[in-house]
Formats: sequence, structure tokens, C-alpha cells
Amino acid sequence: MSLSRDDIIKVLDTLVEDLRSDFIETQKDEYIMLRREIYNNYYNVSPFATNTGSQTIAFVDGGFKPYQLDVSIIIPLQIGAYIRVNDDRKLKTVKEVLNIPVTDNLLLYSSRRRRGNKYVFKIRIKSFQKTSLLFDKDNPDDEVSKKINLLLSEFSGLNESKSPRFFVKLTKYIEGLLELAYTIKLLMKTEEEGLLDQPITYAVLDGTLIKWFSVKTQKKLKGIDGLDILAAILNVEPDKIKKYLFRVIGLAKTTKFTNIIRSQMLFLSKTDPRKNGHGAYTLVNSEALNAIRDKLNNFLNKYAAKDFVLETLNLFNRIVYNLHNIYVARFPVTTDYNNVFMIDIHLDKPIIWMNERNRVEVNIEQARNVNPYLSYIVNTLYYHRTPVPGEPPYGYMEVDGLVRLTESIRSLFENALISVLRRYDDLTSRILEQVFSPTTRMRYGYR
Repeated sequence: MSLSRDDIIKVLDTLVEDLRSDFIETQKDEYIMLRREIYNNYYNVSPFATNTGSQTIAFVDGGFKPYQLDVSIIIPLQIGAYIRVNDDRKLKTVKEVLNIPVTDNLLLYSSRRRRGNKYVFKIRIKSFQKTSLLFDKDNPDDEVSKKINLLLSEFSGLNESKSPRFFVKLTKYIEGLLELAYTIKLLMKTEEEGLLDQPITYAVLDGTLIKWFSVKTQKKLKGIDGLDILAAILNVEPDKIKKYLFRVIGLAKTTKFTNIIRSQMLFLSKTDPRKNGHGAYTLVNSEALNAIRDKLNNFLNKYAAKDFVLETLNLFNRIVYNLHNIYVARFPVTTDYNNVFMIDIHLDKPIIWMNERNRVEVNIEQARNVNPYLSYIVNTLYYHRTPVPGEPPYGYMEVDGLVRLTESIRSLFENALISVLRRYDDLTSRILEQVFSPTTRMRYGYR
């Protein structure tokens, strides 16, 4: 059977019309209309300033490749940073600043085993280098692994989960915390060493600061949250980490369709792209918070819509470390009114939330404190830009090239792993060899 281009277009014409009409119809839904209204009222839009001086800013990213089996996951991981120094267009590596390897090259291994009617989760973090930013003789990788496993083993709630997906999420969560730990350690070490004329003002982590665990999932850990694991990785007390968290910024290009639509409509309705060609960013409309609170509470009186309202509040801010009361607030930003990025910042208290009595509350003072800080971040961050679609801040995309696990690196890792497996020359090793063999994957169509 062969299909002509005209046949395909004829069918798609009818489906696209359905898609358009269905999308328009959903926008008339009372729930969707309310969320759109709240979104529009919650944010103010401000154009970028053109005369704000730059600061010393670090950009951090991680490249990784997961290899997943039924009972274990192996993730080679490469984390690195570029430091954009003041007005200098040159990007410096950590080797140039701290005289340590350009990237931390790590291996994250996790496994789950059944013991009776429970499961035991174990992780190991291994560094390929004797000295790196995260691990050295004063903070060895084996000791960090033991600390994390001890934290996890002390809480029975973890072992009660029989879902394989939970263990996959936990492994990915720890991978994300390693990137965050690297970011914090970079801030700590450059501050302690004092090797920069101007200290790093803040660090930008590629991706959202809202990690894979919801608070509901975190409660399975019963007595710890991600900040405790961060403390174990960094070998410092959680309270010391907190002050650095507020200097870590998340920047993510949003891919969720609804967020793109809401944000674009927000920017186009509140600013003129012809007059503000450099782009625009959002701030909290503190003057509208009381009205937003009342409208949502009235909606809760009218409908059994607790989950819907909670999801709406989570668009603006949500708790990420529930035991240490650390929140993340989100703010859309655009440079070209087509591409939308999300800026995430850590907060010690929320701007808008639902209390234990299922009533929405707001903190206007917190909003007013956040706005000038956010303006400072945005205008210094975007002082230099990379001339590609979306115009991300200079350094944001460049660090991706520094840490990406290229095909040659992946091939080197796989071949080395196969070589080690072959030394055992037994059935288990031959089975595992097939899992990691590139030729096997090609033969079965996995590549």
C-alpha cells in the first residue's frame, strides 16, 4: 500500500479542524477559564532593563546516560560548569578557577532486592577521578554512599513500596540532587577560596528546581527529605546548605503545552512586543493576591475542587523539601514572545498556598520581597545572550556542550563495561554482556 501526499493532507485537514475546535471548546470550560484568569492576575509583566550591569554567574549542567535493568540502574554522569565573569564575555571552567578537573565524572548505581515481603534499596556513587569538586580524600565517594544508604535504611516507609517505578524515580531523584550538590559546592568553594575578583552572585542550574519527588512521594521516606540527602553528599549540615539554596536559580525551557499557551497569552496581553523587543519577564502582582485568594476560596465553597485548586497553586509555588520548609516559586520569561522559559527560585515560605483547613492563604510581604530580587536576577542573567532562537543567557547552552555524554564517550563506557564482564566468563556475565552490547541493540532494533 502506498500513500500520496494528497491522501495524507486530506485526512489531516479533517483531524486538524477537530483539534482546533476541541481546543477552543476546552478553553470555555469553567475550571480552565478560572485557572487562566488566576494565572493572568497572579503575574505582572515587566520588560527587560537595558542598562543593568552584569555579575559573575555560574552555569551548571549534567550529562548522563541511564542503563536500566529490572533490578538495578547504572548511570554514568558528567557534571560541569562555566563561570561568566562580570563583564567579560569569556566563560571560565572550574579548572581555570579552582584548579580541579573541568567536569566531575561519576557513576551512580542503584539496586533493589526483595527481603521477605519488603524491598531494600541501595545506591553507590563512584567517582572516576581521585579529586573532583564533589569528592576527594576529605569527602570520599564510598563514605557518601554509606551515609545515603543509612539514611534510606532507617525509614521503613521506603521498603514498603513495591512499585518498581518508585525505585526508578528515587534513582533519578538522587541523580538530580548530585547536580544540585555540585552547584552548591561550586558556590561554597569559590567563596572559601576567594580566587575570583568578584564572587559568584548566583548559579543557574539547567532545568527545574522542582525535582521528581512530590511531597506525597517524599512522605514515604518518613523523616528525611532531599535536603538531608544533599547534606550527606556535601558532608555539611542542612542548615548550612539553606543559605546557598537561595543563590541557586533554575532555568528550564518549558515543553508543557498548557504552560506555553498560558505564558504566551500572558505576555501578549500585558506588553507590546513592538515596543519591548528585548523580551519580558514576570513578577508577582502583589496587589491582586487578596482578590485571587477570595476567588479561589469562593470556588472551593461552590465545588469539591480541592485537587484542582492545589494544582493551580502549584503552578506558582510548591514545597520541595517538606521537612525543612523550602519552596520553589516559578516565573515565566521570554525574549522573543515565542519561546518561553521558566525561572525557578527557592523560598523559605510560600507566596500562595492552601492551609490545613483547605483554605487558600497568601503572603503579600513575601511577594514584595521576591519581586526586586527576581528583577535583579533576570536583568543580570540576560545581560549577555546567545544569538540562537529563544536567546538564552550566554553560558546556559554552552555548558551543555561541556557535559554532554557524546557517542564516543558512551561507546567507551559500554566497551569498558563489556571488557570487565568478560573477565568473569560465566553465564551471568554473558547475559549482562548482551544487555550492554551495542551490536545486540542494533540487531534487535533498539538503536
